[in-house]
Amino acid sequence: MAVASSSRRKRVVPSSDIEDGLTQRSAREDVVDDDDDDEIARRVVKKEKKSVKGKGRATETHRSEDIDEEDDEDDKIDVANFPDQPLDKSHAIPMKGLASDWEIMIRTIQRTNNMVSDVAVALADAVEGDEGQKDLLDLERSLKELVDIENEMHTNHEAIQNLVQEVTSGTEIDNIIEQYQGNVRKSKKSYAIKTTRQKYAKNETYKNFKQSIYEIEHPGVAMPPVTEFMPKEPGDVSDDDDDLEMGAVTQDYKCPLTLRPLENPVTSEICGHSFSQDAIRGLFDGFRGAKKCPASGCTREFRLLDCKLNKELAKKLKLHTRRLKRKDQEQEVEEIIE
Repeated sequence: MAVASSSRRKRVVPSSDIEDGLTQRSAREDVVDDDDDDEIARRVVKKEKKSVKGKGRATETHRSEDIDEEDDEDDKIDVANFPDQPLDKSHAIPMKGLASDWEIMIRTIQRTNNMVSDVAVALADAVEGDEGQKDLLDLERSLKELVDIENEMHTNHEAIQNLVQEVTSGTEIDNIIEQYQGNVRKSKKSYAIKTTRQKYAKNETYKNFKQSIYEIEHPGVAMPPVTEFMPKEPGDVSDDDDDLEMGAVTQDYKCPLTLRPLENPVTSEICGHSFSQDAIRGLFDGFRGAKKCPASGCTREFRLLDCKLNKELAKKLKLHTRRLKRKDQEQEVEEIIE
């Protein structure tokens, strides 16, 4: 009979030990399985707790949002039914700012008016006879429209200024928009029904326009009153016409002091007479008070500060000097031909 070797005998394990090993392994696996089950259970519980907490937070968030929405609804302003708030003294400064904006626009339109006049004068000086009459009439029509626009700007400016005076005096204005628009409409309506004479005969820009053209077309001849160029319309009452009418006027380009052509002309705001700048300064010679006007027949008194540079007159003087020079040249040519 063959005998097992020592090594083989060492590998032989009793069946009882094998059964015990299997039992112990099974027990360990059961323990591991139990531990895994416990871990899984703990994770499930944690997830459920987190879910509950998340739901709680979500509920609280929704509740907070609902409260915020309710607050927003309470804070919303019903614009359609929200009344205008009254204006008082504290609003005077921004209102003055609005009035200043209108002043800027008025100065802008006035510069445009002067440019139209300059173009008309240049055209009348360059074109002789009836060649440029149509263009001059078109320019005059444009100037009248600009005068109308300027008047509308003055209307808006005055309306704001009147409201500023009210709030400055302590009056509270509840319906600022209605008052402002109502005053503007009233003034515009009043201007619209005026006659041509009433609109333009006293406007300085228009008068200067007509006088400049007339002097070019009729050199040395006094221009009749501006109303002579405007047909009388219903509404031009005789009394009003008397106020508007002025005697025939002609521009004197000589200084009453030097009796020579004006140089750097200045005009007195008191009486309207013009002088050469250096000559009138020499008359006052540092005296700050008022003196009698040196123009013949004038009884008014004015100070040196009342005399302002007259740019319009300076331009007219330049054109007048050029016309005189051209006239002298024409006479010389005629004499040579003869």
